[in-house]
Amino acid sequence: MILCGGSGTRLWPISREQKPKQFLKLLGDKSLLQNTLERACRITGAKADQVVSVTLQDMVGELIEQYKEMDEGFSKHVLGEPEARNTAPAVALAAEYCTKIFGDDAILWVLPSDHFIGDEAALEAAFEKAKKAAEKDYLVTFGITPTRPETGYGYIKAANKIDDSVHEIDCFVEKPDAKTALEYLNSGDYSWNSGMFVFKASSVIDAYKKYSPSIYKTVSASVICGDKDVCGIDHRYSNAESTPFDIAIMEKTDKAAVVFTNPAWSDIGSWESLREMGDQDEDGNVTRGDVHLEGCRKVIAYGEDRLIGCVSLENLVIVDTKDALLVADQSDGAALKKLINKLKSEGRKEMVLPAE
Repeated sequence: MILCGGSGTRLWPISREQKPKQFLKLLGDKSLLQNTLERACRITGAKADQVVSVTLQDMVGELIEQYKEMDEGFSKHVLGEPEARNTAPAVALAAEYCTKIFGDDAILWVLPSDHFIGDEAALEAAFEKAKKAAEKDYLVTFGITPTRPETGYGYIKAANKIDDSVHEIDCFVEKPDAKTALEYLNSGDYSWNSGMFVFKASSVIDAYKKYSPSIYKTVSASVICGDKDVCGIDHRYSNAESTPFDIAIMEKTDKAAVVFTNPAWSDIGSWESLREMGDQDEDGNVTRGDVHLEGCRKVIAYGEDRLIGCVSLENLVIVDTKDALLVADQSDGAALKKLINKLKSEGRKEMVLPAE
């Protein structure tokens, strides 16, 4: 199950609300969405027509175009949300749909569409462990082994061991300050919250009925299926409470579990993280387009039609598109977020129109 929502504005100006980062070829010759799809099928052995995608109705066209470049079968189970309502309704929607199409015992692997995985073998090993726990009715998440005291991610604290590298969950923790993040790193009891999940369709639906019945009732009523396994989503979906899956289900259930893994993961949530995942030169620079650097370190520069020349710069992001130019400190994500929110509040067309 591919979660393909989100506005992607943290990578503005190349990522826009109408064409967010999952549709862009940021790392190689395929989009993040296409890479996610291929990786998931390689690991699980699933066929194209066993992939269920949830996206905004306004993005269905772009999603299907990208799927057609790979295999028409990927387009068979695309669910278009009338309105974005966060991940709890999206997962409920996919689970309800899967019970109707694939049956109650279907195992769902929920994946964000826009993450990077550098070590696929590590993720495959973790998936096999998570699948075994899911077959025992656990709701399993993937905890990324921390490599630094990161303050930008949520954390998971592990409890009792269930099986090989699979633990019960003691608690979920919001983004910590730097001191607390270092304590988490040193303790060895915490992992980063990846946003990936594995569970049986019937298990997660039972959890919705018990812990978030209003979301389940609203979403299930909006799924209308015909005689030929053709399902649509009607306007009632927009009445579902907008809340994350972690809060609606994972933090409440007594069947939550985490499997630790270190698959060289990134959610590519900032320009700095994109540079870290990119093809760097000897000075840590990442470029795309007609870019020439002299004496620069840890710079990420993206150009489209014009030459970009950079001299004696460090830790900057420079992105030049047809209608907008961004120059920013990579590490100051808070200031960039403030700028983006200001531009959105002003109704700037550069925020919503995709770069041509």
